[in-house]
Amino acid sequence: MYLNSDYLMNIDVDSESNIKNWMDIIINGYSLNNVEQYNTELYSMGNKEISSDLKNKVSGDRQEILQAKKGQKYFIIRTINNKKYAFVSSIVNLENRNFKLIISKNIQQVYEERLNNYKFFIIIDFIILTILSIGMYIISKKLTKPLGTLSDISKDIAKGKYDIRVVESKKNDEIGVLEHNFNLMIDVIEHNIDELKYLNESKQRFIDSLNHEIKTPITSIIGYSELLLKGNVSEEIKIKAYKYINSEAKRLETLNSTLLKLTLIRERKKSFGKVNLRETLSSVENILRYKLEKKDIHLNIKIEDVYILADKELLEVLLTNFIDNSIKASNVSSTINISGNYKNNKYILKIIDYGIGIPKEDLDKILEPFYMVDKARTRKNNGIGLGLSICNEICCMHNILLNIESELDIGTTVILEFDKENYFNEI
Repeated sequence: MYLNSDYLMNIDVDSESNIKNWMDIIINGYSLNNVEQYNTELYSMGNKEISSDLKNKVSGDRQEILQAKKGQKYFIIRTINNKKYAFVSSIVNLENRNFKLIISKNIQQVYEERLNNYKFFIIIDFIILTILSIGMYIISKKLTKPLGTLSDISKDIAKGKYDIRVVESKKNDEIGVLEHNFNLMIDVIEHNIDELKYLNESKQRFIDSLNHEIKTPITSIIGYSELLLKGNVSEEIKIKAYKYINSEAKRLETLNSTLLKLTLIRERKKSFGKVNLRETLSSVENILRYKLEKKDIHLNIKIEDVYILADKELLEVLLTNFIDNSIKASNVSSTINISGNYKNNKYILKIIDYGIGIPKEDLDKILEPFYMVDKARTRKNNGIGLGLSICNEICCMHNILLNIESELDIGTTVILEFDKENYFNEI
């Protein structure tokens, strides 16, 4: 329009027909030189149509005409025949006369492209969502697989299969730590079950042994008493029967008193005080002097002075039982060594004999009540197999660590470890 404004100098711009003809020539020339099709309208300042190539009638208020201002562009989108059109209006000055110029264009293609883009992005979103879902499923399966394994193993454990373990991953992540702790838990459970089995077996052995210890003398007493009741026996047989009855009755009495002593030790209240270990060993030596002299056994005591926090009577019973067992196991004219010294904040007391020893298979059972390694020798010495059990109870009361080492035909070493809290080295 401005390029062809020279033409307006030769015509009357106040004549709307002249302006219309001029606009038609410009619009036709512009349309031939441009691919994109625009619709052009020209209005007077009084909103009277001068020129228009708009093919479709616009209904309603024409805000783009009413709101047209000089130096500004007014923009509005209209729907005409289900198609979108963009209208842009402004004021132009031609030969000192103002006109309202409205240019419009069909922008339906933009909306169609937008709709196609929406469809495209929805498809892309669906594809990405599908890929992410599959990926998350694979990742979650990989992450939860160890948990599923743990769940399956826990079910097997509930059925009593305590020998299975989780294959631990090399990664030090939460799952790896969980697998490691799970295996530790199974180890503890298996250990506790083994201990319960051992305690159950020990209990059964105790019941069987107690039954045997009671039944044997009772059977002997009943048998010899029935023999005496017949009356038709010689004096020699009577005396022999009386001796057996008396011996077996004393055996029952010893069994009863020893079981009572074991029970009392378990229920006894702690009455601890400072006990001089050297003096206690001297007292025990005097108690057992007759047995030592009878077998010509030398008791060699070499200990560092120490006070033990203990119940004096129970400590004396403990040492008496151990030394008495060493005497019974030792050969004639042998030696029993007793040593005591400080080591690594502990006081170690050892009682060593060089007697018949204990078989390895019996070492883990000798502390059980009624358990006897050599039943024939024990019965000969009037033993009932409760001495070491009493010793074990006394050690537990005093927090003394008891360990027995032995080899058959070489000898036995009893080791008592007193913690720092259980001894005083000041005299």
